[in-house]
Amino acid sequence: MTTVAIDVETTGLGHAARPPRQDAVLQLGIAWREKTEVKTWSKLCNPGKKFLANGRAGAALAVNRIQVGAIQNAEPAKAVAEEFWSKIDSIEGGSSGEPVEFRAYNRFFDEGFLSQKPWSIPRHKWGSCIMQAAAKTLVNADRLKLERAMQMLQIPWFGQAHDAAIDARAALLVHEKISGR
Repeated sequence: MTTVAIDVETTGLGHAARPPRQDAVLQLGIAWREKTEVKTWSKLCNPGKKFLANGRAGAALAVNRIQVGAIQNAEPAKAVAEEFWSKIDSIEGGSSGEPVEFRAYNRFFDEGFLSQKPWSIPRHKWGSCIMQAAAKTLVNADRLKLERAMQMLQIPWFGQAHDAAIDARAALLVHEKISGR
């Protein structure tokens, strides 16, 4: 299988919040390896006005540094989802011809968003959680921040955290390092 690391930036914690709230994907990023090169793809998307109403996304936007104007000018989430699946089809049909397995640093968070429409990633396409594997391997715990895993594994950052493509790339590199690939 071809591992595709995936990451989202969102309007908030969504399904994990107490009480649960409706939140949406603002940016989707993926990273995969072609031979010796790590490739990335990402897109901002506009999830619709209701997700930005009343400043409810303010805290998330402060973390991911995505500007409201950029979201409002982005393609609708449905169009970005179609482009995403087209990209996945091209990766699966690429040099290896192998099916894709999605991995996320925090699978629980990302899968919660990406199992929903318009993304609709089926459960069987997901591999195990990179964060849990890294935490178990590096500190014998259940959780470990991505930044800390990168430091412990001496993997340099390429860009700024909380950008979906950069975080997906970081997750892929952590996965490869802890799995011996």
